[in-house]
Amino acid sequence: MAIELPGEVVSFLQFIGVNWPQINEDKVREFASHVREFATNIESTHQQATDTVNAMGQHYQGNSYELLVSKWAHLSQGHMQELLDACHVLATALDAGADYIVGMKMDCIGELIGLAASFVADQAAAVATLGLAEAAEAAIVELAEQAVDYLEQQLVQYIVGQVVEAALTPLLGVVEKAVAGMSYSALEDMLGVSGSGPGDGFMVHPENLTAHAQLFAVHAETVQGHAQALSGKLAGMSFE
Repeated sequence: MAIELPGEVVSFLQFIGVNWPQINEDKVREFASHVREFATNIESTHQQATDTVNAMGQHYQGNSYELLVSKWAHLSQGHMQELLDACHVLATALDAGADYIVGMKMDCIGELIGLAASFVADQAAAVATLGLAEAAEAAIVELAEQAVDYLEQQLVQYIVGQVVEAALTPLLGVVEKAVAGMSYSALEDMLGVSGSGPGDGFMVHPENLTAHAQLFAVHAETVQGHAQALSGKLAGMSFE
C-alpha cells in the first residue's frame, strides 16, 4: 500500500494550499510485475517455438534442416537472452525506483511533521502576540513549499533518468528485435537456407512439415500478442 500522509500533514498542506506529489510507489512496483510477466510469457513461447523447430526433425532431415536448427538457435537465443536481460534491468530499476520514492517521501513527511507542529504553535503565538508571529508563519509555509517542490523534482528526475532513459527505452528496441527474430517470416527465411546438398539421409514429409510451420506461425502470433500487451500497458502507464 502506498504511503499515507499523517493527518496533521494533510491538514497542514490543505491549509497552506500545497499539493502532495501524485507519484505512487505501488504503481511503479505494479509495472515491474508487468515486465516480469512479459518476460516469463515470452520465454515460455520461445521454448514452445524451439520445440516446434526441433520436432521438424521427425519429418525433415538433411543439411538444410541442420542449418535451420543452427540458424534458429543463433537468431532466437541471442535475441531472447538480450530481451530477458533487458526485462530484468527494467524490473529491477522499477523496484529500486519504488524504494527511492518511499525513502524520499518519508524524509519529506518527517520534515513536514515538524513544520506542521511549528505552524500550529506560531498560529497560537500570533493570537497571543496580536499578529507579531505571522512573519514566522510565512517562513514556515515557504519551507513547506520548498520541501514538496524538491520532493517532486527529485522523483520526476529519478523516474526519467534511472527508469525511462536508462532501462525502458533500451528495452523497447530489444523487444522489436526479439519479435522479429521469432516471426514467421524468420522461419520462412530459415527454411529457404540451402546447404551444400541434401546430405546423407535426406528426408522430407511436406504435409507434416507444413503442419509444423503452421504451428510456428501460431507461436509467432503469440509473441506478437505478448509484445502488444506490453505496449498497451506502456501506453497506459501512470505512476499516479
